[in-house]
Amino acid sequence: MTARSVLLSSNYNAWPEVFNGQCYAFLNVVAGVENADVLAPPGAKYTAGRAIRPSFSYLFGELFYRSQSQLLRKLGKAGQSNMQPVHVDRDYDLFMFMCQFPVELTALGRIENWRKRCGKAVAFILETWSHVHESTKTELALLNQFDHVFVLNRESIPNLRKYVTVPISFLSTATDCLLSTPFPENPERFVDVFSMGRRSVPIHEKLVALAGADNSFMYSHDTSKQGAITNWHEHRLMTANTIKRSKYFIAYNHAVVDPSSESKNFKEQALSTRYFEGAAGGSVVLGSAPGCQEFGEYFDWEDAVIDLPEDVADLRGFLSDLDAQTERMALARVTNAAQCLKRHDWAHRWALILDTLGLEHTVELESRLDKMASIALAAEKSIGNPTTQRSQMALG
Repeated sequence: MTARSVLLSSNYNAWPEVFNGQCYAFLNVVAGVENADVLAPPGAKYTAGRAIRPSFSYLFGELFYRSQSQLLRKLGKAGQSNMQPVHVDRDYDLFMFMCQFPVELTALGRIENWRKRCGKAVAFILETWSHVHESTKTELALLNQFDHVFVLNRESIPNLRKYVTVPISFLSTATDCLLSTPFPENPERFVDVFSMGRRSVPIHEKLVALAGADNSFMYSHDTSKQGAITNWHEHRLMTANTIKRSKYFIAYNHAVVDPSSESKNFKEQALSTRYFEGAAGGSVVLGSAPGCQEFGEYFDWEDAVIDLPEDVADLRGFLSDLDAQTERMALARVTNAAQCLKRHDWAHRWALILDTLGLEHTVELESRLDKMASIALAAEKSIGNPTTQRSQMALG
């Protein structure tokens, strides 16, 4: 096919919170399989003063931008983004914008000429809970500039169609499986349990107690909150390397670990990225499955998530029992990683977007998909090899 020019954009550098790592990861993978430019401008200059002790310029600038946004919204217009303005000065065949929340769509107003310069345009929004649609209707209206909109929260689509007139499709998240996979090296899993982001308080407290009482027990987890990411590649690499060296990975249904929000935010449920990240790294995922139909579609193999009740009486005994089931754990780890390589890389999601738009796959995209399928096949074959299997058990 003739080289296709693609412009990829997001506000992850203007809002460098951990959750925006999904936007960075997806665009980074797509940039590797397309003739693409990535447009992710930093925040306005005043945001450099954001810190534990924010500068006066930051406080003033933040107040100005927030006040301006509120005023615009009162006037029935979209709010104001604090992303630095940029100008699209060449033509592209395809544009994709990705962000976490509808309010972040205001960043589109800082990308001058994007619609005039781009042929087809798609958007991918990760959190579109129905209860925020009315309050963000002016931002949602910006989506009508696109040819197609993709959203993670499938259950929100019927209500979203009241505000968005262009076609809307469900699109699951994924992960960078070539970065995440433990194969072919299959490093030693010296971290007993890894937990990141939202967590079950009772399970976390028990794991901390175990780590404090037993020097041989390694529990890795977040110890700070709401810090800015200084380098996206380093952040994603560290996370992937930790998961592929962890025996167990914690992932709970958000409605379970945050019941206070269930009546408001979480009447709808979605398949969060953490399940893909834990599985892609070949860790055994412990916790609970989300209550949405796509979990059964995307994680349709045995032990994709092993139930860990929050009120488990003897957590140490629970983990020891799993450790003793060496064949089952070895199979679960290989299956998790292999299934993600075959189905849940960001390249698989990009392929679906192209298929939806009726566009061809690039040679580079097909090459990446083939490479992952080959790694997955070799990993699955290793389970049937007694020598390799014993090695995996020793490592696991």
